[in-house]
Amino acid sequence: RSLRSGKQFNPRTVSVSIDSLLDDLTKNKDVLLQLTDIRTEDNRQYVHALNVCMISVMIGLNMDLSPQQLKELAIGALLHDIGKVGLDPAVKERIGPMHHTWRGFEILKKDFSLMAAHVALQHHEQPNGRGIPRGLASNEIHLYAKIVSAANTYDNLLYNEETGQRLMPHEACEQMMAMSGSKLDRDVLIHFLKTVSSYPTGISVKLSTKETGVVVGQHRGLPGRPIVRVVKRDEDYLDIKEVDLAWMTTVFIDQVLT
Repeated sequence: RSLRSGKQFNPRTVSVSIDSLLDDLTKNKDVLLQLTDIRTEDNRQYVHALNVCMISVMIGLNMDLSPQQLKELAIGALLHDIGKVGLDPAVKERIGPMHHTWRGFEILKKDFSLMAAHVALQHHEQPNGRGIPRGLASNEIHLYAKIVSAANTYDNLLYNEETGQRLMPHEACEQMMAMSGSKLDRDVLIHFLKTVSSYPTGISVKLSTKETGVVVGQHRGLPGRPIVRVVKRDEDYLDIKEVDLAWMTTVFIDQVLT
């Protein structure tokens, strides 16, 4: 709101909010992220920023970043798209996506560390050197930006801002694995896949055994091998069993039932 109205925002408020978020996520670092949200025209930028921040922090925790590094990463992730805020739509269309990275960098470097500011600048860079704004190659891209790039890509696949189309989490993960080494950093992607749930708890699935069930549990590090509760009705008798795909290695999820 401050940027849209041309006012300065309070960096201290951002810092306190980040401290609270880091405290919550650090206490729950063994939990797989399951992002579910309802987005509207008014809240989509906020929800996207928060999701990208949470995913980035979870990746950072998985990579054993220090508390100071996590805070820099979290600030950069939360404000990675700040360069888009307050831009006139006509101007935004004319200057293209490259400009918001530089604008975000200029905004953040005034009040936050240069490392956090470089997240806004570099989060659209790619390991293959075909990203924007500077076409940096893998080793030239800061680790924070690589992390936020993965988180940003995932949330955009879950909810396409331009088309409104949504992919299921497992579909998004599959697409991201295809980007490994080209558009996304391979090492970061490995840690990312350990932090998100490909098949969120509560979702209905069809197994390769032709049975249908509901995902009721997760295994950290094995996002594609959840625990599925299968319920069969035999006349007046309910047969309930849990299929742990981490142990049932010959059984797979064939389909997500929506």
